[in-house]
Amino acid sequence: MQRLNTSLLRDLAACDAPICVSLYMEMAAGGGEHDHIRIALKNAKSQAQKAIATVAADAAAIASVEQRLRALSYDDVAGGSERRVAVFIAPDVTRVVDARFTETSVHVGPRFRLLPLLEDLKQTPDHAILVASRERACLYRAVGGILSEEKIPDLPGSLAAISKFTNQQEKGNIHGREDSGIPASYRGGLMSPAGPAGPSGVPHHSMGGHDWREDHEEDMRSYANLIINAVAQYLSGTNTPLVLIADERLYGMLRASTEYPFLVDKGITQHPDTLDQTEMRDAASQCLQSAVEKRRSETWDKLAMSLGRGDREASKDPVEIVTAAATGRVSHLFVDSGHTLYGHFDATKLTAEPAEDGADDLIDCAVVETLRNGGDVFPLEGRGSVETCIAASFRYPV
Repeated sequence: MQRLNTSLLRDLAACDAPICVSLYMEMAAGGGEHDHIRIALKNAKSQAQKAIATVAADAAAIASVEQRLRALSYDDVAGGSERRVAVFIAPDVTRVVDARFTETSVHVGPRFRLLPLLEDLKQTPDHAILVASRERACLYRAVGGILSEEKIPDLPGSLAAISKFTNQQEKGNIHGREDSGIPASYRGGLMSPAGPAGPSGVPHHSMGGHDWREDHEEDMRSYANLIINAVAQYLSGTNTPLVLIADERLYGMLRASTEYPFLVDKGITQHPDTLDQTEMRDAASQCLQSAVEKRRSETWDKLAMSLGRGDREASKDPVEIVTAAATGRVSHLFVDSGHTLYGHFDATKLTAEPAEDGADDLIDCAVVETLRNGGDVFPLEGRGSVETCIAASFRYPV
């Protein structure tokens, strides 16, 4: 079972098959031997089988889908964290997804039905949290509000693990001296016991002394580089938002040392040891949600301004939007996930028309085609006028 994320949503939208089955089921929370799960799965499979029987598609494709449907078992779907499990089956695909949605239904057609999954986008997305201090560095995954620590190759465990400093230097050398690089000093080989005149080394104010604090700064920067590079490499290709938690000095070094594209603008500049795990989770979630809301609001404001100007760079017409999405013109799509508009959509001829007896949900088709062509989809969440159920901004006007 997989948790829903943007990458998975795009993979489902990209599925190109003669027959696709989408099952949205309510499950008992927590798994276990629940008759409710078995009954829900049995009913969904029965409805899907009846719907498949009405589809005119390639016989081999139908046989493959039916085989995958029969193989779907209690163990595959038990334990959805939000009492909801969605299953997507095509001739070469079976995906079981733990997601948050409101409807329970069965759909069979030329593409997966993804509109109900937009309810999940209203929640804080799954993300990663990098926690760093001189004493430790670790990465957490936040999935459905639950934190789990990740094992990252090449991630240094602490500053001490890579530092050149002695404990005496780190404490500022209580004798008011620093190691000078001469024999019997830190830089000159093995330290030896102090003689009658006091410890080896030179006073801090000496012209010939070496300022170890410069090396300390270099070690801190090296430590920050190693941390953020290891984490960025680990998250590469996942589009996972990353929130930083570190004291102010290390926080600045971490941000300056990376070009990871999904680093959340706002982080927590506080020593991690002052926060327990629940506080870290909540603070990171708030940072991410603020970033998500800011992006959605800015995107909607631009779309609304375009609608107001009537410059043909945005639209609220479902027919125009679904055909534009199929040609890759939709850059941002806002949708009311609770709205359905039946009709006929032909992705090959790029035609669409509303019809009460239509086999296609034009709103859902717009979502799938937008995701398939690299656009972004957002829940509408009350934006626009009362009658607005869908709105899109285009990459270029008609």
